[in-house]
Amino acid sequence: MTRLAHARIERAIRSAEAGTSGRIGVRIVPDEDLDAFARAKAEFERAGFHGAREGNAALVLVAPRARKYAVLGDRTLHERVGETFWRDVVDGMRPYFARNKSTDAVVYAIERIGKELHAHFPAGA
Repeated sequence: MTRLAHARIERAIRSAEAGTSGRIGVRIVPDEDLDAFARAKAEFERAGFHGAREGNAALVLVAPRARKYAVLGDRTLHERVGETFWRDVVDGMRPYFARNKSTDAVVYAIERIGKELHAHFPAGA
């Protein structure tokens, strides 16, 4: 990942997290073969997101070499947005990946998650 792409993702995370108590993490992994959802769960725990007091963290995992990705939300966030939301995010990322625009796919996911964090977990609520 280029520095420009990394900076763009960091800006998207800061913007999505501003004004909310939620957290968003992104992991880009070099694996060539993996179960993306299982790896996302492991990375979610490694980042300490599973212990978030409000249960409002999310993680986007991308494995470009394996051409796989996953999006995972903590318990309370998942309860508030539902399974359909996560499927919609994953489906919305697909066209970006098809055009080799992985940074755009990640930013798209961050922005969608950020909107839900703002709606359900405003800062100071």
